[in-house]
Amino acid sequence: MEPEEVAAATLEALREDRFLILPHPEVETYEQRRAGDRERWLRGMRRMQRGLLGTPSS
Repeated sequence: MEPEEVAAATLEALREDRFLILPHPEVETYEQRRAGDRERWLRGMRRMQRGLLGTPSS
């Protein structure tokens, strides 16, 4: 996203008095998954971290 798009989304959310501001739709999906099943989300984040670090699964 361009900075102008993020700024516009942020201003709109502030006007609507939203607590959580997620300007990109993909991030909103991630947040819904994280909130819906925290343990599954944490497993996925650990798996991603292992992949980035090149460490084997335990």
